[in-house]
Amino acid sequence: MQIPVVKKLSKKDFVIEMIAVADVLYTYIQDGTLMYQTKRETYSQISTLEEQERFLMTNGFQKVERGYLVQMNKIEYFDEERSCVFFEQHPASKDAPNAPVSRIHKKDVEMFGKPAAIKDKRIHLSNS
Repeated sequence: MQIPVVKKLSKKDFVIEMIAVADVLYTYIQDGTLMYQTKRETYSQISTLEEQERFLMTNGFQKVERGYLVQMNKIEYFDEERSCVFFEQHPASKDAPNAPVSRIHKKDVEMFGKPAAIKDKRIHLSNS
């Protein structure tokens, strides 16, 4: 089994790598962060939204609002009036799972407000 970890290149720069659990010699906590020690490197657990975003963007997630990463192929409907995305085509209630969308990211989800584009977008994402 492999786990995603953070390899610090400098104070601000990092890469996300996958390491085999079998390669981990031990784990420990440093300044509240779980660390993984292998024979050659020390890695940390993904602990910030920026790190999580970098890892998840390879799996179809995208930032749509500060603090929100959305799996784009799960979006079924964009409510322009409320500026949020839903994960079902006809939300049964206002409590249906949804995520807010900022003005900056509106262009990335506007196609989900048009029923014909939903199907086309899902096909496009699944082929990439």
